[in-house]
Amino acid sequence: MGVWWMKVFLICLIAVVLVAGLYVWVHRILINRATIMLRKRAQQVTDRAVNQCLQDDLAWNRTLQSELVADVWGKGVLAFEYHFPAAELAAMTRERLEKELNAYASSHQLSSDGNCFVVTDWWQYEQVQHVDVAYLLNEATKEYVADLKKIDH
Repeated sequence: MGVWWMKVFLICLIAVVLVAGLYVWVHRILINRATIMLRKRAQQVTDRAVNQCLQDDLAWNRTLQSELVADVWGKGVLAFEYHFPAAELAAMTRERLEKELNAYASSHQLSSDGNCFVVTDWWQYEQVQHVDVAYLLNEATKEYVADLKKIDH
């Protein structure tokens, strides 16, 4: 009788481990899918905002596509990088772009307080202007921006 209970216990233990592993795997897939969907939507909104502001202000006839800022900052950070020839942005400043992006956010009801976008980086390398814009839609992005402000000070 003792050996039989041992076999039943072992089978139950293996079943519990398999069910727990399956749960974790499915949960991770669903969370990753939701994060990817949020990031894509946020990237589309940010791309529209940046393009509209630059087209209105600089009379551009081009459309920029962003790239995700490196994942080293963590999952869920909604920060996007744009790059283009620096000469085309001569009349624009970091502060002015951020102000116009937040005016865009207010006019399109993206945020109740109008402080939806932050230009987190603005630098030039080999005549190419790089601009990073964070869309403050979630806590991970707000923490990312706060960490960058701590680094700057």
